Amino acid sequence: MLVSPEWRKVKKARKAAASFETPDVTLPVETRRIAGRNIRLAEAGPTEAPLVVLLSPFPESILSFAGSWKALTKECRVLAIDLPGFGASEGDRKDMSPSAQGAHLAAIFDELDLQDIHLVAPDVGMAAALAYVLDHNHRLKTMAVGHGLGAPGPFKLAFMVNMLAKFGFMRFITGVLGAGPLVAFTAKLGAIRHRANAKQIDDYKRSYAGRASEVVYWFKDFRSRAKNLSVRVKEIDIPTLVFWGELDVLFHPSNAEHLHAALPQSKVHILPEAGHASWADQPELFADMIIDWVESSAK
Repeated sequence: MLVSPEWRKVKKARKAAASFETPDVTLPVETRRIAGRNIRLAEAGPTEAPLVVLLSPFPESILSFAGSWKALTKECRVLAIDLPGFGASEGDRKDMSPSAQGAHLAAIFDELDLQDIHLVAPDVGMAAALAYVLDHNHRLKTMAVGHGLGAPGPFKLAFMVNMLAKFGFMRFITGVLGAGPLVAFTAKLGAIRHRANAKQIDDYKRSYAGRASEVVYWFKDFRSRAKNLSVRVKEIDIPTLVFWGELDVLFHPSNAEHLHAALPQSKVHILPEAGHASWADQPELFADMIIDWVESSAK
């Protein structure tokens, strides 16, 4: 916190916000062998309803969607997936790139034979989703992305994220410190209103225990990977919702406007009083946003 210039802004916003602890909602999690990997997922909702696929953020997991789970599964068939190498899904440093994650999504969706997917992809999921659509014969009807790699224009990142991207030593130290400090640091800078409950915190720590040094490889060559995606996003030809928290200090909200301007078919939605984890800071607004987006695509 002492060396993060963004902390003062976040601290002020957190003091002014109406904070709450994320409700202890039990997701029906299970682990399946899919495309050669042990993948953790959760599925619920009416089988005949539109299919919404949620991709896990980092360093959290699909349990991060607990606040909006009931509302989303009431209106949609929801499948939440811990991406390979993230959350409780099997993986290692070879999975820590947008291209690798895009290929994993292609294999997972093909094996599960999913069709007309409304893909919701925050954080690391955003880069995975963009790579999937750009490099594969996708199965999406729409997608909603935010808080991640792929936006053209000035790519504005927090100081510590830049350090992880630039210096192998920083990635090494982060790996040595392990899951606890990594989860705690991201929670401090990424949350404005919500506080993770005890079940979520335990899950996040267990998910990355012993493999923090592998997962931080996601930040290696960060800017070059971001550029490789950003120069191609204009090729994406499906309706795309770009969502962001107005108080995100890890990935600046200006990234949302740059991405929106580059996409041929897009809409931008900035969630108020929300940080990097906007889906958790504003769970009701997030659920309403996704449901409205899915319903409008059917008209």
